[in-house]
Amino acid sequence: MRQHVLVFWSILLFSSCAEFIEYPLEDEQVALVAPMDHLETTDSVIAFWWEHHEDAKYYRFQLVSPDFTAIQSALIDSSTYDNKVEFTLKPGKYSWRVRPENDGSVGEYHYRELEIVAE
Repeated sequence: MRQHVLVFWSILLFSSCAEFIEYPLEDEQVALVAPMDHLETTDSVIAFWWEHHEDAKYYRFQLVSPDFTAIQSALIDSSTYDNKVEFTLKPGKYSWRVRPENDGSVGEYHYRELEIVAE
């Protein structure tokens, strides 16, 4: 009987630990879904969307104008649990990027550019 109890507690302990393990994300990226890279649009409401990453607890989303090599305006730098955010933007050039994160590590950014043109 004592052996059965020991086996039971061992199984419970190891299966419960899986909920607390944070997998490393250092070389990981998320796949960006929308908007497509170099999009030119007159729509001012833009939905930014990326695929869910199985090891991410949340995502770091950044939006700048005009791009990350020559930032004139850092508009958004935020963490989100969702894999989709929506913003209303003025005409101009923008770059956005997302990386997966958990409490133990962060992944690599994946980025795209877009332009909102006046009607």
